[in-house]
Amino acid sequence: MNSIYEDSKAVMQIVKIGRQMIAACECNLLFPKDDLMWNRAVTAGNKLVTLGTPWGIKSIKDLSLEESNAVREFLTNKDNYT
Repeated sequence: MNSIYEDSKAVMQIVKIGRQMIAACECNLLFPKDDLMWNRAVTAGNKLVTLGTPWGIKSIKDLSLEESNAVREFLTNKDNYT
């Protein structure tokens, strides 16, 4: 069984999501009226782009509940943000 670290395609998909989240926040599309969730989304995006690096998160389970909620919101409505 492969781990996520061995499956570079899976890691790159998660990194791509992180980049897209950051871009959506920079364009003020993701949580434009909620500063707290906007910050959580940026933090989550930054953490996602570090997956698979020595200094980054080891798993998406390392995200806080609020960061996970921001990722879930992004993925649920991704077409509105990209």
